[in-house]
Amino acid sequence: MSARIFGAAAILLALASGGPAAGRGTQSGVYTAAQAAEGAQVYAQQCAMCHGARLEGTVEVPGLTGKFVANWAGRPVGNLYDYLARAMPQMAPGTLQPADNVRLVAFILQANGAPAGSRALPADSATLQRIDFEAGMPGH
Repeated sequence: MSARIFGAAAILLALASGGPAAGRGTQSGVYTAAQAAEGAQVYAQQCAMCHGARLEGTVEVPGLTGKFVANWAGRPVGNLYDYLARAMPQMAPGTLQPADNVRLVAFILQANGAPAGSRALPADSATLQRIDFEAGMPGH
């Protein structure tokens, strides 16, 4: 009996320590609306000059909506976060702060139809690796 109680407690502890968004997908509200709004500001200052004001992209630069979802679907959100941290912005790769990178992820998720939730995405790659970028976002 005590082994069952210990086992149940261990499971609850593991779930609780996984972070606010761990083990979820992008359709379950993994970012806040405020975080996406902050990401829109970062995007306007750091990204729009290449990716376009409406995330539409150009002939040389990919758009960040539509086909973008298909390219990232089924992969962890942490992969996108890590890519932004390493490769963006194009003229100064790796210069954005982690908080700005996660704000950009939130903005991109919002632009692709993922719903906002009550907890902010953490600027932590390990936690973001446990959040699936889900395809089938409404309207995209």
